[in-house]
Amino acid sequence: MSSGEIECGNTLEDALDQALPSQAFVYRPVRQRVYALLLGDGRDGASPCPTVKEWFVYSGNPLRHPDLVRPLQMNIPGGTPDLKSLWLNQEPGVQGRRLDALLGCFDLSSSREELQAVENPFKALCCLLIYLFVQVDTLCLEDLHAFIAQALCLQGKSTVQLVDLQLDYIDPRAVQLGSLLVRGLTTLVLVNSACGFPWRTSDFMPWNVFDGKLFHQKYLQAEKGHSVEALVEQNRSRLTKFHALKSVVCKACVKENRRIVSRQHGRSQQPGRWGRQGSGSHRTSSGYSRAGHGQHWRDQGAGNRPYDPDHWRRYSPSSGFQVSYHWDQKLYLIQFQSC
Repeated sequence: MSSGEIECGNTLEDALDQALPSQAFVYRPVRQRVYALLLGDGRDGASPCPTVKEWFVYSGNPLRHPDLVRPLQMNIPGGTPDLKSLWLNQEPGVQGRRLDALLGCFDLSSSREELQAVENPFKALCCLLIYLFVQVDTLCLEDLHAFIAQALCLQGKSTVQLVDLQLDYIDPRAVQLGSLLVRGLTTLVLVNSACGFPWRTSDFMPWNVFDGKLFHQKYLQAEKGHSVEALVEQNRSRLTKFHALKSVVCKACVKENRRIVSRQHGRSQQPGRWGRQGSGSHRTSSGYSRAGHGQHWRDQGAGNRPYDPDHWRRYSPSSGFQVSYHWDQKLYLIQFQSC
């Protein structure tokens, strides 16, 4: 385990969209805390701080060499539990410690109470949404509405209904957002297993909380200004759950000094920030994001060097890109070329 490598050689990302970060960077602090849990972070002085080789694709990284990533210190109430207790201990109360470790990996220990009150399978989804909206400043209220609405509506959809969904057009930002969430679900699988399975794995299998085409439909509707009632398809039960889940995410984000605003409000308050070529920022590079010390995600460098949270390298985006999305045995290709 100490000499293992981790890789992710595919992604759906728009290299020319400066407003959304690469999934490789968004979830890197989570992986770094998992490394600390599994390998230690070298704070005891008895052994050198380990490094993990990461082969993650992102714009500007030709994958000729891995990024050498160091573990990130965890902040868990009561201290970081050892693996023997997380994996083997069956005593009462250990499950709570496992949950503490999981939330510590996402740096969301302060949201424990709110997340505990959420019913399955939405607990894991809310955890991911809180993390994403704290990390990525360019996510807006319409994005949150689309994520929650599709998860709620998915519960009442048959396979035939999902297959028959028709979209007016394909928005590349919606494709990337969907991909970003699914990568979060796979990251959650990693975290949950490392922490001794505090949550049921089935609760964050994609088919239980996410459908790409349904999300795309809700995203387009939210962008057009459709009401929340329309997003949940005029279903009162879903509407009640929608407001409850939205409240959990928004309150948790406020604790982390992140206020989620609508896209129109964001444009009026911060011109250019929400645009395709805007100056979107990724809050976390080193994991210390609570006081606004994050750096611009697009300044992170390519591989072949040790990953230093405080050292960034600028890269030149490619001149064109291609995004592919597979829905119901149909491959949609979207190709964009720079001017």
